[in-house]
Amino acid sequence: MTTLSNTLAIAIAFSTIAGAALFNGSPAEARGGKEVFVQDYKFAKPMHGYSGHSGNYFCDYQRLPDRRCTVNSSGRESCKIVGWTLREMCQ
Repeated sequence: MTTLSNTLAIAIAFSTIAGAALFNGSPAEARGGKEVFVQDYKFAKPMHGYSGHSGNYFCDYQRLPDRRCTVNSSGRESCKIVGWTLREMCQ
């Protein structure tokens, strides 16, 4: 009976530690990490962004195509790029 009690006590201890780790925040927050900012800009053609330091943050950009897809009568899908999104990510 004591083996079952010991096993149960160890299982409860591990689950308590795991639960506390989930609610305490990320390791970056523990080290005083900065927030991550993400913003999207819409354009008709692909645009470039400056990747590098901007003040105290490092920013990088992604060019993402905005597609409009249609399915014809034979079931074939056809997609066209109708615009572009420039996604800015700074951290």
